[in-house]
Amino acid sequence: MRNLAAAIAVVLVAALGVATPVDAAQTSTAKVVIIVGATHGATAGYRSNADAAYAEAIKHTARVTKVYSPNATWAKVKAAVAGANIVIYFGHGNGWPSPYTYDPTYATKDGMGLNYDLNGDGKLTDYENKYYGEPSMAQLGLAPNAIVMLHNLCYASGNSEPGMAAPSVSVARQRIDNYAAGFIKGGARAVIADGHMGPAPYLAALFTSGRSIVDLWRSMPNFHGHEAAFGSTRSPGYTAYSDPDTTSGGYYRSLVTKPTLTSTAVTGAVGDTGLDPITLAVPGRAVVAPAAAPLMTTGSGDTTAAGTLSVPQGTRLKVIARGVPSTPDSPSTVLVEGLDDPSIDGYVLASDLTPKDSRAPVLLAADAGAGRFSPNGDSRSEAQAVDGVFSETVHWTIRFRDSAGHVLATSTGDGDEFSASWNGLVDGAAVPDGTYNWTISGTDAWQNGTATGSGAIVVDTVGPAASGLVPAAATPSVFAPNGDGVRDTAVTSVNLAEAGSLLVRITNGSDATVRTMTVPAKAGSNSVAWDGRSSAGALLPDGNYTIRLTGRDLAGNDGSAVSRQLTVVRLLGFVTTSYSVIYPQDLDRLAPTTSLSFTLTRPATVTWTIRNSAGTVVATRLANAAATAGTQTWLFDGRGTGGAMLPRGTFTSYVTASDGTVTISQSRTFEMNAFSITPSTTVARRGSKITITARSAEGLSTAARLYVYQPGKTVWSVLMSRVDPRSSRATITLKTGGSAGTVTFKVWARDTDGRAQFTKLALPLR
Repeated sequence: MRNLAAAIAVVLVAALGVATPVDAAQTSTAKVVIIVGATHGATAGYRSNADAAYAEAIKHTARVTKVYSPNATWAKVKAAVAGANIVIYFGHGNGWPSPYTYDPTYATKDGMGLNYDLNGDGKLTDYENKYYGEPSMAQLGLAPNAIVMLHNLCYASGNSEPGMAAPSVSVARQRIDNYAAGFIKGGARAVIADGHMGPAPYLAALFTSGRSIVDLWRSMPNFHGHEAAFGSTRSPGYTAYSDPDTTSGGYYRSLVTKPTLTSTAVTGAVGDTGLDPITLAVPGRAVVAPAAAPLMTTGSGDTTAAGTLSVPQGTRLKVIARGVPSTPDSPSTVLVEGLDDPSIDGYVLASDLTPKDSRAPVLLAADAGAGRFSPNGDSRSEAQAVDGVFSETVHWTIRFRDSAGHVLATSTGDGDEFSASWNGLVDGAAVPDGTYNWTISGTDAWQNGTATGSGAIVVDTVGPAASGLVPAAATPSVFAPNGDGVRDTAVTSVNLAEAGSLLVRITNGSDATVRTMTVPAKAGSNSVAWDGRSSAGALLPDGNYTIRLTGRDLAGNDGSAVSRQLTVVRLLGFVTTSYSVIYPQDLDRLAPTTSLSFTLTRPATVTWTIRNSAGTVVATRLANAAATAGTQTWLFDGRGTGGAMLPRGTFTSYVTASDGTVTISQSRTFEMNAFSITPSTTVARRGSKITITARSAEGLSTAARLYVYQPGKTVWSVLMSRVDPRSSRATITLKTGGSAGTVTFKVWARDTDGRAQFTKLALPLR
């Protein structure tokens, strides 16, 4: 069998791709098909991404096929994906809802953009494509429990096209649900859409871990923790998941699946174990084909021997072993037992039997969700559901037990899928909090064996304790959500005793709810950022607000709420400087000023000063002066109160505004020096590397040079590399030996007028 697999594996797949010899590390027989559609100028990059996916897939299975543009026509794609366990597609996405014409059949929506000779010149290129939508995807004919992965598509994960308006939550969810529908009709049991990350991490997890597809999707490195789930409308029984980049948008990750699906079910490639084999399986199962089949006490094949009985047509048999082989004079026989009648025991002619299902069922997947429930009467998580899928139709039984093994509840049924729940009650009373177990068993109609599985569930009726509120409840926070990048959000942190979610409720001064959020939470510290907007996305007026945080565990239990005060003040914002570094001290024409500014949303009394690094006011523009709404500017030339030039150094434009009710301050720092020097560390160490970055105030006519004054060592220097027209950088290794103390760095260059410029920076030396 191993040699046969190797022989098959080296066959070239004509016009579709190349199969590779089986590698010793390949442990799966799953079929993977990687498709790159015609995507104009992006196609070459997608082919490179697809090759990376191929490199990962071929580590685990020899059955990997490439179908790349310009050869990715519908005919070749359809032929390649038949019976595939994993299908990966890179290319154009054309989904719905979109700005384009609505097509009620989705004939060109929610599928693949593949090669097509649009201009009729007989050639296929990366620049000619046709959209094959949902009806085409419904014809894919994938393997049972197949997964489809869509990468870098528009619409598939809920996103829009680049440059187009971001979707609402409702539109994003429709796009996710619609895009998956055709693939699910075509046999997929899961559809992942990822607009940012390639498939290699997904493939590695599919082949090397035995987990649910939902957990696998959550485990990816680009999982943001903003998960929301909703029942699929287009594919009943499926659940859709979205993980946007932020709590308010960026729909680039989605999953539509049945939560019972596992990675093992995808890559194990078990198939339908209930199919009848083509030839008789020994041992196996069979049914008598003729009206009556002789039953012999020996395997001689002599159907005329005394004592020979007959077995009627349709009798179900267990095929135990082979009897005599066939010869020109006699047929072969097999030893059988009655499947339904144990008294049947003897040999029959192999030719009198029709092969029947001879494979034991396999439990492909079982899922208990979070595995925690809370039968406490609050209408949340009152029962624990366990769902799963077998490789064929079985009679199944699920039992729920306590830690001592006592059966507390039992459910039975028939089918290849099962679903059962337990309400946590015994004789009408809820069981105590603690860990319980479930077991599932399934036996097929031909008694080939029993597939089993088990798991643990937790009864939990106590909400998570919250502690460590930061800032503390008594500490009000003032923030200015005006989009200037300064204090645009208010962040509140709280510790939870167990994982679950944080229910966030924000109320105004009248105790009316203005914003609610549900944020996934882990055991430990969790943070919530509020951007000053209502649930509808509108900026709320200035005023006092209260944020209340309630922990909810995975069983749906709420803990006690903690709260703190927030104050929204958008009165003052956009305190800026046009240049971060100026150098008026050399009194030349280069970099003599910077334009300082701020903006008021309404009239206020303003104090506007310049402060040095010690916090001392060295210049005043406004002192408790009335200012109108709008932007105020100050062309600052480096001179302090009295008109004298200030020394080199770091200074701050500091603005305080008050409307009589609220007072808020904001500042912006700038430097007056030939160079602003930034070291990679604040303490230098002998023998260690340090990077010095210098930004010049003025344009330079020479490269910057870095001089190093190290105690006990001769002064030495290096040329700095230019990062941009105003920035230079050098990484050096300080010399060993010498003495501790202070090391001084001097950056020197000539400005565009030829004058020498330099700035020094001293650091402690260890």
